[in-house]
Amino acid sequence: MKLYIDENGQIRDTRVPKDIILDTRELSLCYTLLKDDITKGKKVSCTPFIDRCDPFVLKENRHVSHNLGATLDFSSLENGLLLELNFQNELLSQFGINLPLNFMGKKNKGGWENQFLFNSPYTSTKGDIIYTYLTKPNGANLVIALLSQASGWKMDYSPYSFGHYFVNLKILASFDKIYKVTKKPNHLRLAILPCSSFENCLSTLAKIYEKPFLKANITGGEINTKITLTSFGEIDGLLIENEDESKIVKYTPEITIENEGVTTITPLKNGHRGGDISIYGYESLVSLYKKSMDTVDLDLIKEKTDSNLCEHQCWASAMLRYLLKYKNTLTTEEINTYEEKLRTLLDTITQKNEDLAVPRITIWHKSQDKLPAYNMYKSFRVQELFFGITILLDAYKYFGEGKYYTYLIGAMDCLLDHYQGPNGEIQIDWGDKIDDYTTVCAPMIPILDVANFIKDKEPKRAFRYFTSAEKMAEHLYQRGLNFPTEGAISSEVEAEMEDGSISCTALSLLYFCKNYKRNESYIKKAKEILDIHESWVINSPSCHTQGSSLRWWETQWEGDSDGPAICAGHAWSIWRGEADYLYYELTNDKEYLTKATNTFITNLSKIDKNGHSYAIFNPDYINGGGFTSNCQEVNFRIAQGFPQTKDSGLSRYVWIRINDTFLQ
Repeated sequence: MKLYIDENGQIRDTRVPKDIILDTRELSLCYTLLKDDITKGKKVSCTPFIDRCDPFVLKENRHVSHNLGATLDFSSLENGLLLELNFQNELLSQFGINLPLNFMGKKNKGGWENQFLFNSPYTSTKGDIIYTYLTKPNGANLVIALLSQASGWKMDYSPYSFGHYFVNLKILASFDKIYKVTKKPNHLRLAILPCSSFENCLSTLAKIYEKPFLKANITGGEINTKITLTSFGEIDGLLIENEDESKIVKYTPEITIENEGVTTITPLKNGHRGGDISIYGYESLVSLYKKSMDTVDLDLIKEKTDSNLCEHQCWASAMLRYLLKYKNTLTTEEINTYEEKLRTLLDTITQKNEDLAVPRITIWHKSQDKLPAYNMYKSFRVQELFFGITILLDAYKYFGEGKYYTYLIGAMDCLLDHYQGPNGEIQIDWGDKIDDYTTVCAPMIPILDVANFIKDKEPKRAFRYFTSAEKMAEHLYQRGLNFPTEGAISSEVEAEMEDGSISCTALSLLYFCKNYKRNESYIKKAKEILDIHESWVINSPSCHTQGSSLRWWETQWEGDSDGPAICAGHAWSIWRGEADYLYYELTNDKEYLTKATNTFITNLSKIDKNGHSYAIFNPDYINGGGFTSNCQEVNFRIAQGFPQTKDSGLSRYVWIRINDTFLQ
């Protein structure tokens, strides 16, 4: 495998000669001037500011920017290419290069199998190693590594479709002065190298950087859990750091989790640091669960979110399931505190006084807006009602009150009568179009959960629900590699291949096989889909990212609401994690148990030592800026890490699904 530049000036890959990597004729310098004030003026969607652009033109085998005269040279490096950007000018603030890679969704550029995802960005703790691994479903993956001192990178997200697409990658020797990151703004060296796998990527990086790299088989667990390390490059020691201690130990391929919280492990060679990784430890899963329940803050949910039943009330089922399993471990005061919070929400869900009904939370007991009784009050997002059913089912199991049973059955009948088509598809009819919502937030789960719960109590109704699930499973099987989802459609791009719909398709088929009828064809199809979805699984070796699915637009609503930006460890990653767990249970393939473990850890590792949680972990340096149209309202900061805003809703989804997997 090798990258080269052809006679037309395009970068080519010998593995896939017809694939478009990027056209060097589209390369450009991206910069701001010291006199520019990017905090003023109109903000464009999905980016905090618009910088200046100077296209490169080819002059005597050298790319020279049209206006400023910056030079860009290409040369061979290993099997890839070395790019060197130079410019001597003290008047620049931001200085870097636009790389308009053939990201997935770009129209007439080869189709999704042959286009890139910005899969696994990585920055070492000291900032001296910066790379990003780009995946492509056809396997022709790349890594882009910064080889000179640089501020980092910035992703340009699509200004259309709510930022659902990657558009352009900026590699920046220096950020604009507003970010207060001082780097020399006149030189940049970066490598673009082919990789056959992430392990091959780390091996390649070890050679290029002449530093050692590590990867852990699992990125967390209970204290005393053994972790296997794979090394890339020569290692003679490990620097192990957490908030309590820092020590250097001799390198061994197996280490033990010794501390709660995050521990950073840095490989050493002759005292020089390589690419560090992180792992997450906890005393026990149940004790961590309780910490997370103790810190649920209803005021925080009300203040920072729209409070809808899908994303932001996940704490309720998590808390109800904790009470169902571990009530005997709680004090009377703790039980009363939990129950009071739950009653507050449940009273709103079942509210019959319309003056007190809350859109997207209340399930309305009468027909309304052409919907049957027990519809979601003033909301057509079916996932909110499906999540409400899960809350009501758990509430009925715990409190035993018939009201909750009436509501959950009424809501399920409403959904299946009004939204499920004859072929099993969950549909929303918008008038001018019908959208397939069959895998939006995995509705297969509550349908089968309710059917199994009532099969002895109401066998005829249960049979109907099982039949609905059968039709849904067959629809997903026949749907093939088509993964429609909730989201905006744009004529500027190809149909979206969305992480959540892909993983939920596999999960729904496997959930059907595990919880109703085993079907070998469905298991085989789920495996095919999981294999495709590997391109949407983040590989960066950190407990917050390794095993997370690749999502980024939710950060416009969640975290600090200043996205788009990659939201690693997002709760919807658990769809992939649970699919892996179910595949392990159905086939005994232990590789998938390891995958599931890491995905769940990306969610657990967002919990701090006091039990507080965050909705996401953010690898982006510079977020998209949120929905404001005014640059003066943007928070211009380096955003890598956890958001400033804690979360009490969506971050608890992990506990709902842990109850059916690692705590079953």
